Amino acid sequence: MDTRIIQIRALDKKTADLKSCQNVIPRGQSWIKTVREAIGMTAIQLAKRLGVTQPRIAKMESNEENLKLSTMKKVAVALNCEFVYYFKPKTSFQDFVKEQAQKKTKEILKNVNLNMALEDQDISLEETTEDMVNDFINNKTKLIWD
Repeated sequence: MDTRIIQIRALDKKTADLKSCQNVIPRGQSWIKTVREAIGMTAIQLAKRLGVTQPRIAKMESNEENLKLSTMKKVAVALNCEFVYYFKPKTSFQDFVKEQAQKKTKEILKNVNLNMALEDQDISLEETTEDMVNDFINNKTKLIWD
């Protein structure tokens, strides 16, 4: 078995628990504000801990997605947290690769007249499609992203 497939399965297993991390903060709020308020810290107190002004904290909280990772790490320390970031998959990585392999296969097959190629053979379009998808997944994954 290809080690890349084992890698994808391991990554899917590691990220499976992350699916439960959906909607953990109130809509329209930031992590910074959610944690700060939960522990009873004011924006002024957080500002003091970070060596910035209170308006800077307000700006961080309203524009959190545009903060540098280094800033988020500093804020996390000030809130006695560990800053962790990750890519939460929308589906499993295996499904993502398979969907892309299917798209690539359809793209290739629409440009090929399969009726002529398969006319005198006992193989169906479905079998050919499945074989190509599996070949992409197992041997030629890099080609599916072009």
